[in-house]
Amino acid sequence: MDFLTIHNLLLRDPNLLLPLLDLSNMGEKHFDFYHVKSLDNNQSLVLPNEGKIIHVITGMLLQQISSKIEDKTYVNAIWQEDDFIFHNVFQQGNYEYIGLGDVDIAVYDANLVLQEVSKQPFFTDLIIDILKRQEQQFYLYSSMLTKSSEDRIIDILQRVSYKGHKGYHIPKIVNYRLLAKCCQVTPRTAKMKLEKLEKSNKIINFKENRILLY
Repeated sequence: MDFLTIHNLLLRDPNLLLPLLDLSNMGEKHFDFYHVKSLDNNQSLVLPNEGKIIHVITGMLLQQISSKIEDKTYVNAIWQEDDFIFHNVFQQGNYEYIGLGDVDIAVYDANLVLQEVSKQPFFTDLIIDILKRQEQQFYLYSSMLTKSSEDRIIDILQRVSYKGHKGYHIPKIVNYRLLAKCCQVTPRTAKMKLEKLEKSNKIINFKENRILLY
């Protein structure tokens, strides 16, 4: 079998970095290589410029990047439970992370972690996984901008909601202001599109839950 075939057979439950950290015995060698932080809904996290690795233990994080043009801020990724975010490791940027609901994260020293796990035989596979995940996030937002505002709203609703029997259960914290930010449309447009989905019964209320039907 070739390398990529073997790569695809690796166990990733929930990801590849955690077992590599265990194999490296990081906890025995370094007692302060990470710290755990809890974010409340809409609470932001701004990290220093040096490289960090963020592990989303529970919840979801919106990643924003500041634009030098007109001082605008854009959401350019939504990271979910068990994701690892490589903050200013492969490229520098002015990033901010915002909790979507209550979020627990672990923040690692990237240099220390990469030095240790680079000694493991599956380090190359880890790098491939990282680049694939970053590419997926980039593709999500670059392709989204080619769609209509309604399709953007539906895409993000599906991404931040939980799959149930009838459809996607929309968290109560998701409103038109959040959707406007994620979809790069005006709040007025986001509100109008949400109301349209509700009037057409594509979004229904069921037992005090909003559900986007399949």
